[in-house]
Amino acid sequence: MEWAIATIDTALAYTLDPSGEPLNDDLTGPLERWAFEPDRLVARLIELEDERRVLQIRVELGMLQMELTDRPDGSADRLAQVEEAVKRDPEFKLDSALAAELRSEAVQVHQRYVALLALEIFDLVVDDTSRNLRVFDLCRDRASEADDRTILEQFRPQVLATRARAAALIAVRERQTGVARNIIDAAVNDIRAALPEGAPEPPEIPMLEGMRDVLQPQLPISQRHDLEQRLLGALASENYELAAILRDELRRL
Repeated sequence: MEWAIATIDTALAYTLDPSGEPLNDDLTGPLERWAFEPDRLVARLIELEDERRVLQIRVELGMLQMELTDRPDGSADRLAQVEEAVKRDPEFKLDSALAAELRSEAVQVHQRYVALLALEIFDLVVDDTSRNLRVFDLCRDRASEADDRTILEQFRPQVLATRARAAALIAVRERQTGVARNIIDAAVNDIRAALPEGAPEPPEIPMLEGMRDVLQPQLPISQRHDLEQRLLGALASENYELAAILRDELRRL
């Protein structure tokens, strides 16, 4: 990454608020109260004074704050603009600059849904992964340059698998394990269909198949809530060995 270095005359530059007064919002206190943990992703949802919820992610040098819908940084939604342009002109093409803007926005969305997955907010994970797949499709089908049409395709299996995993876990929570298995099977088929001829199967396929294989066709009811919750947690953390043990215990019950 290239860094731009600017020379300034004053020893310290302040950002000014609209009234012209310097801003000096020290983040030391909030950062000390919310410790960074290098071995795991630390994220949370908070409600602001205007009753708007935002996502915060603790990183080593501070924290990130993201909107929960549309573009994470709150700027103009480039994907929505492009989709509107396509509606107006079915022959609309993406030049390299516009394709790069969509990719940059998709990276923000990827960072958001990874944090949402850690928080087990699976419905928003489904929304964000579906959004990024729309970006993939636009670039593949409408980009003017060959590189822009293909560069995102290497990530399609990962996004399809993440969406399927989140959607399947929603179904498991609702005791619809048959639906969950169908979701996973459909994702595996979609991943295989998108592979170039002769390409090896990506690791997302055995991951999804492992998740599918530990799902019960019909979860027990009544006094097995604790085991069911532990099974859900094991699936969410991709601990399929533990999930298989919990599955067998549920069957014995």
